[in-house]
Amino acid sequence: MRLYDSEARQDRAERILDAARDLLLKWGYKRVTIDDIATAAGIGKGTVYLHWKTREELYLAVMLREYGGSIDEMIDAIRRDPREALLHRMARMKYVIGMKGPLLRSVLGGQLEQFGKVAGSASPMRGTRLDVISADYVRLLVDNGTIKPGYTPDELFYAVGAITAGFYVVDAMIGGMVQTELALDRKADLMEAAIRKAFEVEPPPGALEVIAPAVLKILGDAADLCRVFLRNAYEGRSRKEESL
Repeated sequence: MRLYDSEARQDRAERILDAARDLLLKWGYKRVTIDDIATAAGIGKGTVYLHWKTREELYLAVMLREYGGSIDEMIDAIRRDPREALLHRMARMKYVIGMKGPLLRSVLGGQLEQFGKVAGSASPMRGTRLDVISADYVRLLVDNGTIKPGYTPDELFYAVGAITAGFYVVDAMIGGMVQTELALDRKADLMEAAIRKAFEVEPPPGALEVIAPAVLKILGDAADLCRVFLRNAYEGRSRKEESL
């Protein structure tokens, strides 16, 4: 589905985003200029500014496009199987999808020096309406009886965030200290098992019928926000016109 009526304008914006993504991964935030991006996209420098006023806004658009795609994958998975909306399954999905994509993997893995201010704009989805494992999400799980007694939503949100963050950054932290290289699916299995054992109980009857549609709404709202931002960029509006 196109986000803007002008096919040529959207195609041009996509070329700019593709070029920016590739250069960001290859050279890092500090070395890439708007001139570099324009050359790689086959357009003039001024044309880039028709869509994005700053390099930071452009790179945020790159990340939101990637992030929006990951949310769409999660929505599709939950529609196929409502159990994917449970905490351990959601955390696993988010981890696997994020780690398979080179851009999201670099940000989630803590390579902040490569992404500069952009990492501070995209990791940022944490704590905003773009955060798919959000305070509203964990409150939904607690209220519908899928979490062991004794955890408040704030405590659960904090603890799950600490566990998942560890899986994202541990490879960079331990380097060559681990002799056996684990496959991505096995790492995801370990994360899933840790979260399930620590926090979850089997959903009571009827819980999934409440949780799955609510989670789809949360994810759908986040995906819509990504699309609004991208649409505004295609139309040459500033990021400031929309609040994430």
